Amino acid sequence: MKTNLLAIALVMSSLYFGQDSLKIKSALFTVNPQKFTAKNTTGINVGIMDDYLKQNIYGINLQANPISLIYPLIPKALPVPSKESSTVTVSGLHFSTGGMVDGEKLNGLGISIYHHCRITNGVSVNFYNNTSATLNGVHISGFANNSIKGNGLSMAFLGNYSEDFAGMQVAAFNESKKMKGMQIGLVNKSKEMKGLQIGFWNENEKRKLPLLNWNFKSKKEKL
Repeated sequence: MKTNLLAIALVMSSLYFGQDSLKIKSALFTVNPQKFTAKNTTGINVGIMDDYLKQNIYGINLQANPISLIYPLIPKALPVPSKESSTVTVSGLHFSTGGMVDGEKLNGLGISIYHHCRITNGVSVNFYNNTSATLNGVHISGFANNSIKGNGLSMAFLGNYSEDFAGMQVAAFNESKKMKGMQIGLVNKSKEMKGLQIGFWNENEKRKLPLLNWNFKSKKEKL
């Protein structure tokens, strides 16, 4: 009996590391919301709602979020979360019936209804939208992709918007203040373009044309 108890104690101690029971640093399996969830998950996290406490998840994050039922009723678009308000970093797989609204960083693959994160690297597939300050990789959304700075491929049914984007935007409406690469859609707009636009109507700082537009010299190269 003592041997069995000792074995159980050793297994439990291998799962949790910390200074005390209320300050767990790392665990293989965690649950949210929970007041004293480990700061680092190195396996699987299972959560209900978007309720994290500055948590780092290395592995798989499975989230059930009923907010997806009322998400379309939100009167205005949710902004990119601030550094202070962001709460979770996921490196691996993030799967949610709702999504993040206060993500710090996603590295890997994200599949959700909506996604709001400061930094998104890798691949994301979203039913509604992806809103990230920094967007790198391949991102597919049913409605829209929005970013301050992006690199890679952004595809959406309705639109893509970015302050500064390098790569390819594919949607009905594409708009970028600074664009380097290609835009494909019904309407494409860029205030500073270096690349190619293919669509029903295309605008850049050099000209406005239907079907095909281009500009292969940046403002710096023109000076």
